[in-house]
Amino acid sequence: MDDTDGVFGPFRIGPVIGVGLPSFLSFGGAIKLTKYFGAGINFGIVPEIQFAYYGDATVSYQSVNIYGHIHPFGGGFFLGAGIGYAHVRGTYADEFDISAYAPAPIPGVNLDSFPYTSEATVQTLVLTPELGYFFTFKSGFTMGIDAGIQIPIAPSEIDFESHVDSDIPDAVVERFTKPTDERVESTLERVGQTILPTIGIKIGWLF
Repeated sequence: MDDTDGVFGPFRIGPVIGVGLPSFLSFGGAIKLTKYFGAGINFGIVPEIQFAYYGDATVSYQSVNIYGHIHPFGGGFFLGAGIGYAHVRGTYADEFDISAYAPAPIPGVNLDSFPYTSEATVQTLVLTPELGYFFTFKSGFTMGIDAGIQIPIAPSEIDFESHVDSDIPDAVVERFTKPTDERVESTLERVGQTILPTIGIKIGWLF
């Protein structure tokens, strides 16, 4: 940050947006308390995407992060850390051929196959140490770049929600859908335990 004053004197505040990884899009607000210290809140969004590294399920997530930055030289360079939550959703859809799996016709089922979608969510507390450059010009225009690592600390229990035709008996659903649920569960467990590199490019306006 610089050492110029804004509308409110040395205290400056305003919106910030950015792009990067793992959050493809982020938005939030930042404050400058002095030329040596800043802070803010950031919301990140990842659309539905499938990474073979995590497993077969498609994942999406939203995150919220509160951070603080120390500018040891009173300029743009900073050391900082953030803490927040990542809410991750995993989805996997499959269609089961009942006639192929069943040794005999199943009473009450007149379909040769049925679609099944398994969804689950997990919420993870994450710590993100980072360093970068975040500079506010005299006009208020602000730009920055940062890099760090996102460390999962405490994943919650995985909550499941299944989508299947109500005409399909529960016994049939339980018989064929366990592998699908396991795909989603293993993917979310991997996401909730993986340390990720982070990088972001941000622009904003601090008044």
